[in-house]
Amino acid sequence: MRKSAITTFEMLDYFVRIGGEKTALKQDDRELSYAEWNHQATRVANALANAGIGAGDRVAVLTFNRIEQFVILFASMKLGAVYVPVNYRLAAGEFKYILNQSEAKAIFIESDDLCDKIDSIASETSLTTFVRLDVGGNKAGHWQSFDAFTTGATVLPLEFEPSPETPVYQMYTSGTTGFPKGVIVTQQQSAAFVVHSLWIPPRVDAGKPHLAVAPIFHAGALCSGIMALCAGRPVVILKDFNPQLVVDTLVKEKIADVMMVPAMLHAILQYVPNLDQYDFSHLEKIIYGASPITVDVLERSMKAFGCHFQQGFGMTETVASATALTADDHIKAVNGRPELLRSCGRAGLFVDVKIVDTLSRVELPQGEIGEIVVRAPHVMEGYSRQPDKTAEVLDDDGWYYSGDGGYIDAEGYVFIKDRIKDMIVSGGENVYPAEVENVLMSHPDINDVAVIGLPDEKFGEAVVAVCVMSAGAELNAKAMIEYCREHIAGYKIPRRYECVDVLPRNPSGKLLKKELREQFA
Repeated sequence: MRKSAITTFEMLDYFVRIGGEKTALKQDDRELSYAEWNHQATRVANALANAGIGAGDRVAVLTFNRIEQFVILFASMKLGAVYVPVNYRLAAGEFKYILNQSEAKAIFIESDDLCDKIDSIASETSLTTFVRLDVGGNKAGHWQSFDAFTTGATVLPLEFEPSPETPVYQMYTSGTTGFPKGVIVTQQQSAAFVVHSLWIPPRVDAGKPHLAVAPIFHAGALCSGIMALCAGRPVVILKDFNPQLVVDTLVKEKIADVMMVPAMLHAILQYVPNLDQYDFSHLEKIIYGASPITVDVLERSMKAFGCHFQQGFGMTETVASATALTADDHIKAVNGRPELLRSCGRAGLFVDVKIVDTLSRVELPQGEIGEIVVRAPHVMEGYSRQPDKTAEVLDDDGWYYSGDGGYIDAEGYVFIKDRIKDMIVSGGENVYPAEVENVLMSHPDINDVAVIGLPDEKFGEAVVAVCVMSAGAELNAKAMIEYCREHIAGYKIPRRYECVDVLPRNPSGKLLKKELREQFA
């Protein structure tokens, strides 16, 4: 039968065949070649099959960043099972919702704390297989160690061969506006993302290491790791984010590229002293995304690292990518086109982007602000067991309605104004918080800021700034108002300022503005 589409599995298998002895995964003093990774994944796949897990069954993974995540992912592909990464920072009730919604049968986990949370709800789920990944963490009862689980499992190849339509993973959205939704991504969609991403210049050559530091239970980190492995590049893994450790690892492992959220870049700038004294000559590219970045943080990061920068705009539903502000765009920006740093770039390979009216979904003229919609071969298959939710955001022509507000200029650059739901309507005027946040972040006394709208008798909504102050600085509302007046229209200026020690964010770095609105209402 003629092949109709490529799969991610074939891409990974190719490098197993031609470069088996080369490094695929590394964490601390552990290292797996492509051949060893393949060997372990085959053993895990057979162990899952022995436990009654088959094609279409969901396999949940609940850990900090670790090598086994990619082993279990590859094992699931070999079996036709669906990999379900779960955010380890959730509460027991949230774990219960995701495990039940996904109908997961197996779970791989680390730490006594996480095991206790799962034990408290396990009887209310469909879980049948419980595996501990951490060394020496074999709890009594239904938990078994990873070694015990795989002992006796054969390393003979399985008969299953993934088709383009076979799901690779089911990843849950951040759930900032309600219960998280399970995004299903197939082999073909994942492969399309890999090709789309590899075509963004400048490309990084095979053999050069990629650093995984963002949580691998999120699309950006997981898919960046998949992309690197599909390109014959080793993935160096850090358990979690530590600013100093990231910088040390970039230097020690001669990392070629890394994906970070803006909050990570901000933390490195803030907490790593003498950043200009490190040798980042091997670092070719920093990819950033997942949440808005201020121009101030971006410019300081570009100066500190001295490498290419690339912004990716996307979401879990678009396999983390839709547009790209390329390295060339960043160079243009620092050579006379600074406005480009406020853009998330242009549509990537295979991607169509347009702006529509939120209510009528009619396409708007160039330059008008509306909802950003995306069509691409790597847009999700849909939400798991939620056809109504899928239909709300994915139409019959394959357009995904992002919920982000923005516009497209004459050159095709996309400018995000803000989430449609975060837009503030004050006195009949639309205020986009990201624009105001950019201005406030350029003030030396502001270390971090979130702008929200709160109910106001006179204007409908009032613009409020919640600020984290720089060390030693005190909040002076009058001075902030005057500073803003130099940069933005009067109706956009916050008249109320609140001070907090830290802003609430989810693990992907997105501000939880709902919590702030509840706190300061």
